[in-house]
Amino acid sequence: MNPEEFLTQVELERTWREEEIRSLNNIMEKSDDISIYMMRRAVICLLYAHIEGFVKFSFNLYIDGINKMELKCNEVKPILAAAVYYKDFLKMNNPDIKNRIFKKTLPDDSHLHRIFRYEEFFEKLSDVMDGKIFIADGYVNTESNVGKEILQKLLYQVGLSHTSLDQVIGPLTRLKNKRNDISHGVDKAKVEYEEYKAYYDCSINIMTELIMVLFSAYQRKDFLINKD
Repeated sequence: MNPEEFLTQVELERTWREEEIRSLNNIMEKSDDISIYMMRRAVICLLYAHIEGFVKFSFNLYIDGINKMELKCNEVKPILAAAVYYKDFLKMNNPDIKNRIFKKTLPDDSHLHRIFRYEEFFEKLSDVMDGKIFIADGYVNTESNVGKEILQKLLYQVGLSHTSLDQVIGPLTRLKNKRNDISHGVDKAKVEYEEYKAYYDCSINIMTELIMVLFSAYQRKDFLINKD
């Protein structure tokens, strides 16, 4: 997948989401006062859903593009190489995996068995670094709770600056909390225009800025250690 194909796919994903958001916004502007207050509450939940869906789609597409390049672990940023062997690292810290020689004679020697698990990993270290990059599904996890911290975490996980979206995600945590309170039936307050507008702008801006950040990184091959 070349950069132009990447951009086309994320733009198509954004387009249908924005069209739905803008259409509902236009309907609300023609509604009476009672209806508009109810609709704002419903649309707030939709705004958040579109942010979460677009974030998940975009980061997964970015990872999928890297996977298809068949790069080696020694060519990419360490965070991405670590993602490939995430399950191996979990295995290294699994106390149930023990050294076969001392499994019966020293079953409770945690230090010994931990060293054994590390030894196994280092025995195949050269193979690890020469291995092809393939990051499994699930590496990008929004935890169904996309706020500022989750977005920063996802950026870090793909080797980008965690502050890349800081200029546009200011209202996101408030939107997330508002959506949760409405969805769980604990918030019955009217949503005034200024509050709604901040959430509306936030959803549009995050999708727009995220495209710019990921496309730019994909085009420049920021996932590589050496881009020359």
